[in-house]
Amino acid sequence: MIYNWNTKLWNTLHRRSGTTPTSALLLAGPQGVGKRAFARALAQALLCGNPQPGAVSCGSCMSCRLFSADAHPDLRLLEPASEEGRADGAEGHQEGGSILVGHVRALTDFLVIASQLAGAKVVLIQPADRLHPSAANALLKTLEEPPARTIFILVADHPQRLPPTIRSRCFRLDFPLPPRQVALEWLAAEGVEQPEIALAHGGFAPLTAMRLDRSGFPGRRRTLTDFFVSPDDPATLAAAVGPGELPLVCDLLQRWCYDLLSLRLADQVRYNPDYAEKLRPLADKADVSQLQTLIKELAVTASALEHPLNPRLVIEHLAIRYTRMILSQRP
Repeated sequence: MIYNWNTKLWNTLHRRSGTTPTSALLLAGPQGVGKRAFARALAQALLCGNPQPGAVSCGSCMSCRLFSADAHPDLRLLEPASEEGRADGAEGHQEGGSILVGHVRALTDFLVIASQLAGAKVVLIQPADRLHPSAANALLKTLEEPPARTIFILVADHPQRLPPTIRSRCFRLDFPLPPRQVALEWLAAEGVEQPEIALAHGGFAPLTAMRLDRSGFPGRRRTLTDFFVSPDDPATLAAAVGPGELPLVCDLLQRWCYDLLSLRLADQVRYNPDYAEKLRPLADKADVSQLQTLIKELAVTASALEHPLNPRLVIEHLAIRYTRMILSQRP
């Protein structure tokens, strides 16, 4: 599936030669813009026995049927164990887990034997930015002398994490965030009730926004944001937060504080336009230096979420910091 905002990229890629321009392709860009769906569509088109105008797959030949059943003998997928079983084209993923050297070495037999359907062979690696260093080194050896008629497709949210030696051997295709209006129209068509809010909290990536909307995010956001409007006992917030919701609290509070700072300095609300009237009186009394300090502290906390933390204590600490900042500014 090619999302409408990526159609131009598809056409640009295939206008170069009617097929992929190199034996290795790097799809790079922020999470939630359709890179995985693009990669699957590209892999299917490369394997298709009856490609259609525009270099798209026919969807009905034996190769396409095998591909749709995840049983194509000339396709290999490399991904962390935690990613296995993900729905086609899904964009979000949990941090943690790496693609190990054993995964790359397991490709040896696949790479040396001929294509079973007498066509191309495809290796899809996602997310490639989670290749373990030893796995990246093993892959580099293959990319230096790629097997004939074998295409490597690497998908990366953070391409800068890939070694320069691997990036230099790939044709890079950059996926930007789609225009805001295009994303809003797509989200509305998909049944998202508050497209503008979902898009802002999804980092302006439409697939991330849709995933948030379908995960119960709107209700949880209202519950937590109501505390930010009228902070009371910090323990109340900690008690209302469920297991595993520390990242959500950090994200929401960081964006709330950003909106307070943005209102204070530029009279703009980016993430919470539906709370603009309630944000304004808080912003008018907020101390800029305290806001900046809290935003930095939230960023540090977010960067440490993969380490063992006591979520309740962290949430109580952040709630106390925020409450003191807000209450100290009241007349």
